[in-house]
Amino acid sequence: MKTKLICLAVIAAVLAAGAAVAKDKPKKLYRWVDKDGKVQFSDTLPAEALEHARTEISSESGRTTGEVGRALTPEEQAEADRIAAEKAREQRTAEQQRQTEEAMLASYQSEEELRRSFGMRVTLMQENLNAIEAGIGSQRNSLTSLLAEASEAELAGKAVNARQAATIRELHQEMAKQQNMLVVKQAELMRLDQELEYLVKRFHELRGGTTRPAAEESAEPAPAADDAAG
Repeated sequence: MKTKLICLAVIAAVLAAGAAVAKDKPKKLYRWVDKDGKVQFSDTLPAEALEHARTEISSESGRTTGEVGRALTPEEQAEADRIAAEKAREQRTAEQQRQTEEAMLASYQSEEELRRSFGMRVTLMQENLNAIEAGIGSQRNSLTSLLAEASEAELAGKAVNARQAATIRELHQEMAKQQNMLVVKQAELMRLDQELEYLVKRFHELRGGTTRPAAEESAEPAPAADDAAG
C-alpha cells in the first residue's frame, strides 16, 4: 500500500511539472489562407490547414516567429530534391577542389617557384596556340588554292570535280573547328594570369602571411667593406 502511494505521488509530481512547463511555454498563433481565400487565425492548427502556407505568431509579443511554406506537389518535391542533390554535389566538388588546391600549393617552397611553374604552363599553352595558328594558316592556303582551281574550272565552263568540292567542304569545316579551338585556348591563356594571382594569394594565406620569393631570400646584401675590415 505504501509503495502504491509513493508511485501515485511521483506520477502526480510529473504531471504537475508537465503542466507547469506547458503553462510557461509561449503560445503560438497561426495565420493562413484557407482554400476559399479567407485569412484564418487560430491558436490551434486544424488538419486541413497543414497543406497551406502559414505564419506563426507569438501570442505574447504579436511578432512573427516563423514561416512555413505550403505542402509541395510530388513534382515540386522531386524538383526540390533534385536541386538539393545538385547543390550537395557542387559542395562536394568545391571541397575536393579546395583540398586538391591546398595539396598542390603545399608542394611549392616559395612564390617564385609557384610563378616559375606557371610560366612553364604559359609557355606550353603558347606553343599549342602557335601550332593551331600554323595549322589554320596551312589549311587556308590549301583552301585558297582549291577555290582558285574551282573558279578556273567554272570560268572555263567545266564542272567542279566532285572530289575537289568535297575536299573544299571538309577544309571549311576543319578550319571552323580549329578557329573555335583557337578562341577557347586564347581564353584559357588569359585566365591563367587570374588563376596565378589567385593561387599566389592562397599560397600566402596557407603560409600564414607574406612569404618572400626564394630569389630575394638568397640575395642578402653583402656586408660593407668597413664592416668586413672591422
